Amino acid sequence: MRNAQVIEFPKAQSVRKRLQDKAQEQKAILILSIASVLIMTVFLNQWLVQGPDSLTNGGRRNVASFEPAAFAKDVKWEHDLAKRLASDKSALSASLAEAPTLRDELIFGYLEGKYGMKLAQGRIESLEFIDAQAGEHPMAITDKADFLMKYSEAFGRDYSEVALAQNAADNEEVYTLVGSGKEIIGKAHFVKDEQGRIQAINFTQ
Repeated sequence: MRNAQVIEFPKAQSVRKRLQDKAQEQKAILILSIASVLIMTVFLNQWLVQGPDSLTNGGRRNVASFEPAAFAKDVKWEHDLAKRLASDKSALSASLAEAPTLRDELIFGYLEGKYGMKLAQGRIESLEFIDAQAGEHPMAITDKADFLMKYSEAFGRDYSEVALAQNAADNEEVYTLVGSGKEIIGKAHFVKDEQGRIQAINFTQ
């Protein structure tokens, strides 16, 4: 009977070791799965915003376009994910190899992934609400001057102050972008819906 107990003891140790190894493997797989989802989200957003060629052109930012109706379902999923990530910025920073840029914070944080971005020569040319078919509503930006100043670097435009200009239409609010030398370098057009929410933001020279 004693011999039987001596023989069984190493087997029990072996079983416990296998269980521990399996638990470690499952933990590693879970971590890799979470990392894969985050990486795929970044690439999916780049593909949606800049088109499929953007993933193979060496990272160069060319003019990008978006089609709201075609990507409504994907946008809804991406919007929900953006909300979760925006609610815990420290977790997002820890999960990604690179810290989010100010432009990332603008698109996925402040704007909650609701707006498509069109670029021209590395600068934001326009932002357009794209979540209508996903059951979302445009955002109400109350202090537009503060918004423009806070994200001036994200827009890629070198202005040091903004001023409310003459409205072009009832559904539009226009701000003049002024450089450090008091020269006008462009304008920001906020296109509003009937409730005053922002449908689009267009930058012009």
